[in-house]
Order: sequence, then C-alpha cells, then structure tokens
Amino acid sequence: MKIKRFVAPDMRTALRLVRAEHGPDAVILSNRRTEEGVEIVAASNYDENAVQRALLEAQRAAEPAPRPNPFLANLPPPPEPRPDFAAAMAAALATPTAQAAAAGVAVPPAPATPAAPAAPAAPAAAAAAAVVQDAAPALAPVPPAPVPANDEQLAAMREELAQMRQMIEREMHRLTDERLRGSPVRLQAMELMEDYGFDAGITRDVVLQLPPDTPPHRGRGLMLGLISRALPVCPVDPLEQGGVIALVGPTGAGKTTTIAKLAARFVAEHGPRDIALVTTDTARIGGREQLHGYGRQLGIAVHEADSDAALIQLLQRLQDYRVVLVDTAGLGQRDRALASQLNWLRAARQVSTLLVLPANSHYADLDEVVRRFGAARPQGVVLTKVDETGRLGSALSVVVDHQLPLTWIADGQRVPEDLHRANAASLVLRLEDLRRAADKPNIPEHDHAAA
Repeated sequence: MKIKRFVAPDMRTALRLVRAEHGPDAVILSNRRTEEGVEIVAASNYDENAVQRALLEAQRAAEPAPRPNPFLANLPPPPEPRPDFAAAMAAALATPTAQAAAAGVAVPPAPATPAAPAAPAAPAAAAAAAVVQDAAPALAPVPPAPVPANDEQLAAMREELAQMRQMIEREMHRLTDERLRGSPVRLQAMELMEDYGFDAGITRDVVLQLPPDTPPHRGRGLMLGLISRALPVCPVDPLEQGGVIALVGPTGAGKTTTIAKLAARFVAEHGPRDIALVTTDTARIGGREQLHGYGRQLGIAVHEADSDAALIQLLQRLQDYRVVLVDTAGLGQRDRALASQLNWLRAARQVSTLLVLPANSHYADLDEVVRRFGAARPQGVVLTKVDETGRLGSALSVVVDHQLPLTWIADGQRVPEDLHRANAASLVLRLEDLRRAADKPNIPEHDHAAA
C-alpha cells in the first residue's frame, strides 16, 4: 500500500493529482483545508486490515502508563476476607449511605445512636476518593471539531463537496457506460434509446435490465417491453369519472384545442346537455373567443371566470353538470402570474388538474414545467404535439421521472380524431416511426404534391 500527500489550490486540482499518481482505484484517506489550499492524503493498493492494525498499534503507543499512587503503595496487602465478613460488607454496601461513601460523595452525618460504631468506613472512603481523583485526568473531554469561521468558508466547503459529488457521479456513469458497452445487445439498446431522445439515467436503468447474453435480434423487443413497463398510465378515463377537470400548462401547449377534443368526444357519446366549458383566460386577446367558437360548434355553453371567487361561484352553479372542463390561461413556467392562477385552482377544492405537456420540447424544459406546475397537484398528463417530434423519449423520460400517469395523447389538430387514450405499448411502438419521420429529408416536390 502506497500513501502520499497532495496539496493543491482547490479540490478539483487535488483530485486530478491523485488520479494521475494513483489511478482510478485510489482511496482518499483524509482531506482538509490549509493555508496552501487543499490537502488530500490518498492511498493506492488500499488494505483495510493493515490500516486497522496500524491504528490499534498507534492507540496503544499513545496510551499513558498508569501513575503509581503513593497512598495505595504504602497500604499493607489486604487480608483474605472471611465468608462471614464478605457477607457483612455486601449487606453494608447495599445501603445508599455506604454506596455514596464508597464513591467518595459527601454524606450528611446520621443521628448518633449508642449501637453505632466509630467510623471505620472513613479510610475506605478517603481511599476511594483518591482513586477517583487520580483517574479523573484520563477522562479528559474530546475537543470539538473545528467550525468554519464564517459563512464564506462554509459556502466554499459546500461548493467543494458538490464538485466532488458531481465528479464521483460522472466517474460512476462513465464506468457504467463502459460496462454496458461491453455487451453488444446492451450497446445496441443504449444507442437506440439515445436516438429516441431518452434521458441518460432512464437509459442506464433500462439497459442494465437486459441480460448481456441476449441474442441481438431480441434486444430491441425486450428494450421496448421494459420501457412500456416503466411508463405510468392512468387506468381510468377521467371523462368517464366526471367532475370538474382543469387543464394547466405552459403557453402554446395546446390546452384549448385539447379541451375542444375532449368536449367533442364527450358530446359524441353522451350529448351536449351534461357538459359545460369554463375559461379563465380572459386577459389574452383571442383566448376566450377560440373556446367560444368551439362551444358554438358543439352546442355547449361556455362560461368565464376572472377571479378565484368568480370561479368558485361559477362551479357551484354548474355542479349539476356531469363534466365541467376548465381552460386556464397559458402562462410560462417562470411567469409571476402563474402562482396566482394555481391559487385559484387550490381555492376550488373539487377541481381535478391535468398537466398538458408538449412532446416537442426538450427534457430539461419539460422537467422545469412539471416542477413549476407542481403546486397545482396534477393527477395526470396530457401529451400533445406527438406528431411534431422525432424524439418522443424526451417527454416520456419526464413522465417516468415524476411518475405522472398519462391520460390522453394528442397527435394532430383534427377535432376529435387526433385524441387517443394513452397506451404504453402503442407509444413505444411509435418511437421508431417518429424518429424515421424526423430524419427523413424534406423534398419540396412531395410537399407540393400533398398540397
């Protein structure tokens, strides 16, 4: 085992020195801040048993030898106690007074009685007190750990710990990727999932479940089956459950068009008398006019609410309807007015919320949308614009990460034909078709022919 000390201006440089000297299998024994920067003690060919033996030997060498007590040295050797005398001493020590005297604690004198002997226990108490005082220095308190002098040092330590954690995670992911690439079927599955747009974390979780000796012609089918099993899907159609359903989501996600599709589907099955539409998008130009246009086409009444109190009163008047669909204003995930809109929905407690996510957005943007709209407590997800993306895996990764059940899939502008109940198997089967359609070159002659 080789142990070496490294000093560098920051933690990242010190770790780089450790890796260059000892390689990726180095073990960090200690680290601390010094005037020169950061000090790391690392070892290669680490042997835990050898380290433990060295620590035990160092502790034994550091233990001070017991000091002789002159008082006890001058005492004659104690005589062998007789059985009856030992029993008497045990009975005497059973009393609280004797126990306290033996421990060297001051005890108030008891009232004198004629049968009480003199104080033969005084020498024993003095001897016990001397032993306690002599052993006291060995029980010195452990000094507390050093505390950072100010908030800046604490912030710097946290930043270095975060950097170390990120570096360790990157190394773990790199080692995992190298291990996965050692199997041809796993390498093929990893490349496919990356082409489909899946997040790196979900890709590793799925590919690691593939047996490394799987035949190549079965790898893609097993991979799609694992992805399908990981997708959360709402088992019941919210339209069949009824009640008040509010659609929330970022600007341009397709909330109004999705509400029109849902209303048209309900009217086709149950008629227009048991459904009502509500819009809270009263400030945006053209926002409510679009929903009013859909309502006139379907023969459905459309109502407006411009405050939380108005929304609560309106929902009370519409409580006899089987289904009430609420169209909220399209707000960006960083818009300050978003909190006010979500407070409206929380005030109306009988509202079920569905989050509308556009499938043609990046994973990081969709993840931020889910976190920002988390205050609305969405019970499910409506995935829109599926036909406008070639990397459907990005949206599916967000759904899996946050475990939000899929309710409906929208893949076009037609009302209501382009709205389908979510099905995990059909979604994973469309991954390849969407990717090929996105990678297909755009030929102007074909566009003119289609027009």
